[in-house]
Amino acid sequence: MRFSVERDVLADATGWAARNLPSRPGLTANALTGLLLDATAGSAAAAGLVVCAFDTEVAVRAPVAATVEQPGRALVPGRLLADIVRSLPAAVIQVDTEGDRLLLRCGSVRFTVPLMDPADYPELPSFPAPIGEVDTLGFAEAVGQVAPAAGRDETVPVLTAVRLEISGRGLSLAATDRYRLAVRGIPWQPTVEDPWALAHVPAKVLADVARTQTSASRIVVGLDVSDPAGARLGFAAAGRQTIVRLIDGTFPNYRKLLPETVAHVATAQTAELAAAVRRVAVVATRTAPLRFTFTRDQVVAEAGDGGGAQASETIPVEYTGPELSVLLNPSYLLDGLGAVEDDEATIGFVAADPAQASARPVVLTGKDSGGRGSPDGGAFRYLLMPIRTDTVS
Repeated sequence: MRFSVERDVLADATGWAARNLPSRPGLTANALTGLLLDATAGSAAAAGLVVCAFDTEVAVRAPVAATVEQPGRALVPGRLLADIVRSLPAAVIQVDTEGDRLLLRCGSVRFTVPLMDPADYPELPSFPAPIGEVDTLGFAEAVGQVAPAAGRDETVPVLTAVRLEISGRGLSLAATDRYRLAVRGIPWQPTVEDPWALAHVPAKVLADVARTQTSASRIVVGLDVSDPAGARLGFAAAGRQTIVRLIDGTFPNYRKLLPETVAHVATAQTAELAAAVRRVAVVATRTAPLRFTFTRDQVVAEAGDGGGAQASETIPVEYTGPELSVLLNPSYLLDGLGAVEDDEATIGFVAADPAQASARPVVLTGKDSGGRGSPDGGAFRYLLMPIRTDTVS
């Protein structure tokens, strides 16, 4: 195998693909820790290089514009290759295989890297049949709003996923870790008749797809439910492909938690409220989370257990309801505020009685939603469970 390629182009592709290499200890000699380089010669349209990574759950392919003099395949230690390419000067890299080693030359710099046996590398899954396309920026925004609410506990895999509901009306994204719930709907363009599917996509993978920088305005979505190894979803943009095995399990019936109306609503400047939460949270602890006390046209944020540091700040809000006090996890609240698209955020309380309202989910939205909206609406909604006093005493 022999090809030449611009350093920046190869560094971008190998760095992106290397993020999908397995990170579990004990796999340092495993073929899956390698990046597969597949160089193809031929017509200008077909020639080039593809960088591949696969950890049995997620497969990625990144096409690279390269001048291929001799086609071939090589399996190279993945993270080492990405680090080497990133360290090279900004110039053309000459890449050759010599026996059991890969040779990289860039100006006066020369690296040799031992190769792995490509025969040990499993066959990558093919991209699933396309079912539609979604706007790149809109998709990235929705994933960024919803994915932070997914769980981190790997013992309950389905809660580490974003539930993607696919229909002719649009795409609906939902994630929960039992303590908060984020929901967002976005339009898309189906390319098949009457599309309908449910897909539990690992939140980490979906977030990486959304963060990938691309010049493509649309992301192609593919779905394969017939794969014996498990259903797979695919995302493709600007030639780059991510194919992920979906997570099995029963996702909570989140729609029953989404209220159509709220009894009390407070409206605040999103950035001002978030800044106050960050300041007061400096002294918050697990046993002394943030307490928010709402009275007419203001909310007081307080933290501190009386035996150590304490903090409080008064924030102006639009609120005309009864005095109401609620304990909230500051990190979870900041995730929700960070996802609100509007300059103003609304905090809705479901119950009219202040005592009941402090124990039931708080509904965070942008001002245009006003804390309301049908469960099937497209607006971003973020439900946050208050902390019960018996859990912090």
